[in-house]
Amino acid sequence: MDYKIIRKNDLKTKNWSGGISTELFIYPENTSIDSDFLFRVSTATINPGTYPFTLFKNYQRFLILLDGEVKLNLNHQEIFLTKNSNIHFSGNDKIFSSSNIICTDFNLIYKDNIHIFDFKFTENSISGNEMPLGDITIYYNLEKEKHIRVNSNEYLLNKGDVLVCCGNNFFIEEKGAGILLSLNIK
Repeated sequence: MDYKIIRKNDLKTKNWSGGISTELFIYPENTSIDSDFLFRVSTATINPGTYPFTLFKNYQRFLILLDGEVKLNLNHQEIFLTKNSNIHFSGNDKIFSSSNIICTDFNLIYKDNIHIFDFKFTENSISGNEMPLGDITIYYNLEKEKHIRVNSNEYLLNKGDVLVCCGNNFFIEEKGAGILLSLNIK
């Protein structure tokens, strides 16, 4: 894979016990959440009520709350998340969510051989230089449309679209919220 844009309308959804999970990208691309994948990036809704999170044994998890407020019970410890707050935990951990409103989160589930070297919210223009072929950058557009250039090609990235680059230059124009995630597969 060189680079690709995954449009919001082409994203796969799947129910989990407390809402709906939307897969933004999974690697390798021929895997699924039910197989042995290296990493998966998704968003998920968390419905009002109390629900167990899906276990992902032998994986690590990183979650950012995009909107709402949720209380998590992680191994009998209560953690309260508000918008833009985050938590890192083992996929082996038993975790329950509890909320009075519908919330949305951004999830990264990954194996230990994945190195995260950039994971952040951004509201400005972004550029990425050529990267080694083992590096993958994912940009999830949270707001309004943005013009992007990958190598010498130009595109329009709409709200909810995903850009996945592997070893390419890219430039995302205009201000507006998004999440940038850069990974290296060891």
